[in-house]
Amino acid sequence: MSPDSFGSNLSLPNTMMLVRNSSGSRQPAVILALTGDVMRVALKDGDDVEEYRLVNRTWISTNCEPVTFEFPLGVFEAIGMMPPLTGVPQ
Repeated sequence: MSPDSFGSNLSLPNTMMLVRNSSGSRQPAVILALTGDVMRVALKDGDDVEEYRLVNRTWISTNCEPVTFEFPLGVFEAIGMMPPLTGVPQ
């Protein structure tokens, strides 16, 4: 992995996400590398590494389908981007 890769300084729990395809289904995944406009991920229960490319501000799968990514709030808490949630505001 190159030194400028996004995933190089993140621990495993901080790189978890959900990949949503064009049909709306979601799969848990872990980011393995993010370099420039290419992201490599391991999908839960997948046999191979998936690769997505950023084309005109849209992430595209190897099947030429647009995909989006969802990150659980815990990821942002773990990397210090937001304070831990302690309850629902009243």
